[in-house]
Amino acid sequence: MNEFELIEHCFAPLAGPEGLRLKDDTALYTPRDDCELVITMDTFVEGVHFPDGMYGADVAERLLRTNLSDIAAKGGTPRGYLLSVAMNSELMEQWLPAFAKGLETTQSEFGCTLWGGDTTATSGKAVFSITLIGEVPKHGMVQRNGAVIGDDIWVSGVLGDAMLGCHLVTNQLISPAPNGQDIYRFESAYWRPEPAVKLRTILREYATAAADISDGLMADVAHISRLSKACAALNFDALPFSMGGEIWADGQNDPIAARIELASFGDDYGIVFTSSPKDRQAIFDAAREGRLQMTLVGSILPGEGSVCIDVEGQEIAWPKKGYRHV
Repeated sequence: MNEFELIEHCFAPLAGPEGLRLKDDTALYTPRDDCELVITMDTFVEGVHFPDGMYGADVAERLLRTNLSDIAAKGGTPRGYLLSVAMNSELMEQWLPAFAKGLETTQSEFGCTLWGGDTTATSGKAVFSITLIGEVPKHGMVQRNGAVIGDDIWVSGVLGDAMLGCHLVTNQLISPAPNGQDIYRFESAYWRPEPAVKLRTILREYATAAADISDGLMADVAHISRLSKACAALNFDALPFSMGGEIWADGQNDPIAARIELASFGDDYGIVFTSSPKDRQAIFDAAREGRLQMTLVGSILPGEGSVCIDVEGQEIAWPKKGYRHV
């Protein structure tokens, strides 16, 4: 199939009305009068963001879900996305139907549609990009710079399962070996991270600042502390790990260093956010009602930077703050 046949076969069925069945060069969207647009973009490079030679549904789900996580961290609702595909032309016909299936599965779950994009042949590594457009109520976007001294710090989900999943999908040894249930959990955390879109009501009502956990907890909470001109202090013993992650960490020579590694890897795509202590019980109640895993992990203090402290109040050395893109 040529480019236009591939688009018609694989991607046109994913288009919403804004995408005009992908028959035009642009999309057309009118936001609601009471909303503003929030826009984000992520790029996946073969061999960097996903394993070499894997171009199917798993990669597509992971790509769209990471973008959805950015919108979720702003308290937004996803609406539509633009897709860019650059890969070897000989592989397109083989892999794009499965890639499109992964997009279909994810967009159906989270209520967004394809609005357009671009498909390009290349002789190099495959590169996939998504630009995702969402909505928030006017003046309702949760930014990174609103934390104030005294605020609580919260984390949704768990840390580190995606790291162990990455090891599994790239055939790296995990010792002690996980059981079958944990293998599924770890691989799913890597390929299909859960964007915290169900958290948007809590974020809009209570959050003073928020970021998704893509580059590692300390790296992402540092964005909040730096832009808010305050110090983020995390309690090490409060950091949330899954039972499988705890078992793996306890099986290492240095369990503390292993937990730091889990929390630093990134790709978890939970949300770290700050809120006033007066809203603490309301957040606990809302999380319980929504069956959301939420953990109170620290507080915003005078000063600058980000630190993690042990039960005795001593700072824990954190040699790797998180993933750096360059």
